[in-house]
Amino acid sequence: MRYIAFTGILSIFLLGCGGSSESDTPNSSYPAPVNYVVSTSFNKGGGISPLSFKMGASNSKIFKIEMEQGYELENISGCGGVLNGHDFSVKNINKDCTIEAKFKAHQYAVNVETSTGGWVAQPNYKVAHGNKVEFLVIPNSDHYIESAVGCDGSLNDLRYQTGAVKADCTVTIKLQSHFPLPEEGIERIRLPVVVHVLENEYVEISDEQIISQIEATNKHFRGLNHNELESIDDQFKPYIADTGIQLYLASHDPNGNPHSGINRKVANLSVISAQHSYAKSEEGGIDAWPTDQYLNVWVGYARDFKGVLGLVGRANIPGLADDRVIGVVVADTAFGIIQPREPRFNQGKTFTHELGHLLGLIGHTHGMPTDKNTHSHLTCDGKATTACKNSDLYMNFMNSEVDDSGQLMFSVSQRQVMVEWLTSGPLQSLYLNTR
Repeated sequence: MRYIAFTGILSIFLLGCGGSSESDTPNSSYPAPVNYVVSTSFNKGGGISPLSFKMGASNSKIFKIEMEQGYELENISGCGGVLNGHDFSVKNINKDCTIEAKFKAHQYAVNVETSTGGWVAQPNYKVAHGNKVEFLVIPNSDHYIESAVGCDGSLNDLRYQTGAVKADCTVTIKLQSHFPLPEEGIERIRLPVVVHVLENEYVEISDEQIISQIEATNKHFRGLNHNELESIDDQFKPYIADTGIQLYLASHDPNGNPHSGINRKVANLSVISAQHSYAKSEEGGIDAWPTDQYLNVWVGYARDFKGVLGLVGRANIPGLADDRVIGVVVADTAFGIIQPREPRFNQGKTFTHELGHLLGLIGHTHGMPTDKNTHSHLTCDGKATTACKNSDLYMNFMNSEVDDSGQLMFSVSQRQVMVEWLTSGPLQSLYLNTR
């Protein structure tokens, strides 16, 4: 009996603790986490890692900036990020967003160093990584390109092209004169020449002809017309001068623009006009370029109305002519040495002779006038004890009584006169401005 009662009581206790728990427990739920997408965008030259990333509003992420060789980061923005070195940190975003990066190629300096005797249009370049630079090297007419090296480049004729530039570099252009240095104690004096050509139906002269004249006169002034000088009597050979003076066609005009040094104009004018119309633009001629910067030469028609050649050349000398016409005038048919040329005046000696006048050799060693001039009565070497006088040098360039074939040399004392005329005389400004 006692066992049955205990069981009943336990059953009652268990029933009292039974039943469903749904009505007794409160209902609770949690929102799913929200993730935003961070995308990336970039151009050639680098990258961003990772390319994209999902992150919550309270999260942060560091994106790595990677550059290709030769490139650098120009700018980066987006997603409120902050750049620190190569790390771009993003945090606290509330929407999808994009990181945008722009890369640019490194810029390198390419410098061009040119020795005396020529020029390049641009001495300095900024070049993007891997690109090349190409430029022209223009030697003056009395120089040539001896070598061109640097930036892994090469020279083809007058055009230099670098290799792919991957660092700052320098191209070195070495120019060499066609003529050797004068002996010790004699200065090389280089003068830029502009040749004004007055063209018409009677006058036609090529660039090559003009260049041939400049080359011939350089040999005359530098004492390099060796074959001719061999024919001079031995007693006079010690007085043959290398004046050190040489010419080149101007490479730029007065405004600094590149120029050939040959200035052409159609004009029905004579270059032997006493009124110098050939040198006056208001009368149809060509104005001189600044005479303190250039040696001016006018080449054109020099015959009379019957077609007879009169004066083949003339020098308009400082102090004896208006400043605006200072220079040399030569008949077109006597200018240059490419045949055919004017009989008797076919070796380019007319210009050499007249240039001697312009540079201070007033008068002639033979012929009129010879009195009261600057050189005829000087000793051949300028020394008081020397018996030889310039008037003894019948083969002198300043002898007006012989044809081109008879004019062969300048003397040492004539060199002294011309150098003084340039360095401290009427043409000093030309000398100083062209050094």
